Amino acid sequence: MALSRVDNSGKSCFVLIEEKLTKEVAPEKKGLTVRIGVVSPDDGVNDDEYYHYLPAGVTLLWTRFRTPQRFDPISVEMVASYGALDLVREAALTLRITRPHVTLFACNSCSFVHGLEGDQKVRNVIAEAADCEATSVTEAEVEALRVLGVRRVAVGAPYSEEVTGKLVNYLRDCDFTVTGSACLGLTTEWQIGNSPPAVWDGLAKQVNTTKAEAVLLACSGIRTAAIMESLEKDLQKPVVSAPAASVWRCLRLAGLDSQVAGRGTLLDKY
Repeated sequence: MALSRVDNSGKSCFVLIEEKLTKEVAPEKKGLTVRIGVVSPDDGVNDDEYYHYLPAGVTLLWTRFRTPQRFDPISVEMVASYGALDLVREAALTLRITRPHVTLFACNSCSFVHGLEGDQKVRNVIAEAADCEATSVTEAEVEALRVLGVRRVAVGAPYSEEVTGKLVNYLRDCDFTVTGSACLGLTTEWQIGNSPPAVWDGLAKQVNTTKAEAVLLACSGIRTAAIMESLEKDLQKPVVSAPAASVWRCLRLAGLDSQVAGRGTLLDKY
């Protein structure tokens, strides 16, 4: 019994898939799918959110790590511990055998709280350990704002004012003007990941002003896929959501230019 269909050229479907991927990714990374590695703290509960932004032929390979402060309320000190290089390196090493095309550090606050230099160190450690290019949620957000041509941005975040302030500082260090910020003061990823999309819709509308060219919704743990299209229509401007920007950046670093409709301007047009 044949295990694959044959098209008019006489090639099996498996051969056609391999030829397509060969053109798009480096030879040493070939496989039946494009693979995005994800290094995440163990308190994330919204893995399913990220699959909403994927085109066909792409998969996510998750690995988690534990930190001593993972049961503490979210604070600058707590999230700073999540960016400990030894912990991140060990987690990323588990991905190497799967040959990811790119790896994401899926903790927004854990990267921006360390500033530009600290974020770069985390990405470098992951890139070396996983043997591929690496990005962070924060770097992905910055690149998304840049490709959209945005200079003035409003920021909505689930954290405390202190933690949110670290993101505002990071964005200013990248030469953005932050027109305003709003935060919810949530203290656990359980609260964040179980908040419905309507919460983030309301936060975006709260922080938006005519001065802002876009709204950034921070935190890898939020759920925004269901509202991206309608929210942008309501605001009449782009919305950069942490999960959407993270997937977009990984796709582009992996060499894919596939558009994903219905998930916001960034994935639909860039």
